Amino acid sequence: MEQQEKATITFDDKTYVVEDLSEGAQYCLGQIQDLQQQGNAARARVDQLSMAEQGFMNALREEIRKSEEGDVEVVEE
Repeated sequence: MEQQEKATITFDDKTYVVEDLSEGAQYCLGQIQDLQQQGNAARARVDQLSMAEQGFMNALREEIRKSEEGDVEVVEE
């Protein structure tokens, strides 16, 4: 029968076996992992929003280009 390796974490340059940590330490670890996942999801969402914004900017550019072909007045600043 194979022995399963115990989950470990490295924190402040020391390695700890997760199951040997106190309940409070395990709770904090779980919270940190959840926050890291939320941060990754938030960064992905920002990337999606940025790409969507770029898409609408390109669509606006194209609509304006079409309008200019149709003799629409352009106001210069």
